[in-house]
Amino acid sequence: MQNLKLFLRPQLVAPHLRGSPLNFPKALRYKSSDSDSETKNSNESNKAGPSENNITDNNLPINRTEGAHDLTEKFNPDLSSKVTKPSSALPAMDPSLRTLMAKTKVEYNPVTNSQQQSYEFKAPKTPKQLYKEKMAEKARPKSKLRKLLPSLIICGGLCWGIFTYKYMTKDSNPNVDTDSALLREDKFLPYLISFKHKINDDHYLIELTRKNRAEKLIHNEQLFNGDRLWSVEIMQPDINIVRNYTPLPMYVAGIDPNTKEPHLRLVKELAEEGKFILIVKRYNEGEFSRWLTGRNLLEEINVRGPIVEYKMPYHPLNRYDERPQMSNTLSSIKPDPIWPENVPKPENYVFYGAGTGILPLFQLIYSPNPPRGFTDVFYSLRDESELLPQIKTLNFFAEKCGRVKFHYLISNDKKPNHLTAEKVSSPTLPNFTGGWDLRMSEEVYKQKLLREKKAEVEKQMERASNSLKSLTGNATLVSKDAVIVTSDSNSSSSASSTYIQPTNSRIKPESAYQQWVFFKRAKGDSTTPPPSFAFVCGPESYISDVSGKPDLNNLEKKDNGPIGGLLMEKGWNLNNIKRLQ
Repeated sequence: MQNLKLFLRPQLVAPHLRGSPLNFPKALRYKSSDSDSETKNSNESNKAGPSENNITDNNLPINRTEGAHDLTEKFNPDLSSKVTKPSSALPAMDPSLRTLMAKTKVEYNPVTNSQQQSYEFKAPKTPKQLYKEKMAEKARPKSKLRKLLPSLIICGGLCWGIFTYKYMTKDSNPNVDTDSALLREDKFLPYLISFKHKINDDHYLIELTRKNRAEKLIHNEQLFNGDRLWSVEIMQPDINIVRNYTPLPMYVAGIDPNTKEPHLRLVKELAEEGKFILIVKRYNEGEFSRWLTGRNLLEEINVRGPIVEYKMPYHPLNRYDERPQMSNTLSSIKPDPIWPENVPKPENYVFYGAGTGILPLFQLIYSPNPPRGFTDVFYSLRDESELLPQIKTLNFFAEKCGRVKFHYLISNDKKPNHLTAEKVSSPTLPNFTGGWDLRMSEEVYKQKLLREKKAEVEKQMERASNSLKSLTGNATLVSKDAVIVTSDSNSSSSASSTYIQPTNSRIKPESAYQQWVFFKRAKGDSTTPPPSFAFVCGPESYISDVSGKPDLNNLEKKDNGPIGGLLMEKGWNLNNIKRLQ
């Protein structure tokens, strides 16, 4: 008995052969329990070729129009494998199938099959391998940036948190000062009383410092400048009263241990801004002055400004170098620059002040870029103790530099000394009023050059004649850059003298004092130049007596009050007077 095992595997057919007539079993293989001889006979018979008689209707009918699926359904392994003799060959194959199978076969390459998908599953690593990799990662050397990365992340997070907190809570607390300016005209800013000194029974010196001043100096804001007069407004929050006070460009640098008086220094640099001093007079009937002078150190007050009271008019000299600022020592005050002579000369002023009304003048002459002209000052006060010794010393330095002239009028019950009409000077025309003055200055300068040239020619001729006389008689040899000046022959013998005055001196002054004493001031000349503009400041009664009562009751805040008092008698008018309250 023969045991046959048939195997049909249509799913292993190549994709490009699927659906073709070849999609059926190529042959039927069997296993037999007969001897090997029978197997050899069968192989020899297969080599001899197939026989048509072996193909019968009961075996494997093939229809070319039938598909591979139909052929598989009709296949009967018992009939197809039934042979009469074990050594006979297998059933014959249809010639059409033989031709199809004789074609060149294409080797199947699964790589080119786009529909094929492969999956690789690697075995997971053991815990020991994972531990070794982790230890190797830790032992790997790290860069500096990688080492600092955690610290940088922490610092960045803290900064961001602080910024977010300040940004979210800046408007929640109205008392927090977030303004970066030193002063604002439309807003009150907090200032601290950093120093307080009692000058006498009625006058106090108070130093105000901007709160958080170090943070505000970053913007390089300059408050003091000699081209304007300005004041600040201080508010009393309890009763909402505002009063104006004139700040001085000074600050307290120290205290004298013996006299307990402050050492004042002038504000010269931007780093010294944000501080100024006030001189406040205390009135027994004045509620605001009693409140301000009663404040303690480090108490906070609200300040608004600057409130500009007067702006200096334009002058052509403003285009040139500024006049140096005053200093606390006379030798350190720099000389004035040499201004061109074909430009109109600077204006001269006169200032009439009483009590604390002198403070606008101090602000004007001690600020950076002070006025270039000369100022004649008449200062009325009740007692000399009202003026600080250091401020009086600065006034003396300003006089020695030829910038101002102070007339102290100390008036009290024992010794009355008031301002009279004899001390008031008449006004003169200003040096500059417009373009016409520039043309006049240029013409005057040309005439001056002609006169100097003529005088130089005369001097040369005189030196030539003197050199001829020296050949014949005894004579004194004089430098070519010197002029012999002989006093008048009609003068007395004691006053008769001869001195040599250099005309082409190359000596430059080292300070403003040397410049005024040796170069500018004429010998024996004690007169002051006539002023072209006047300032009046003080109590209302003082202003009325000197220049009449001002009238500022208008929208423009312009003084329309009539001129009266002492200045009206000398010919002053509204165009050359500024009354400050």
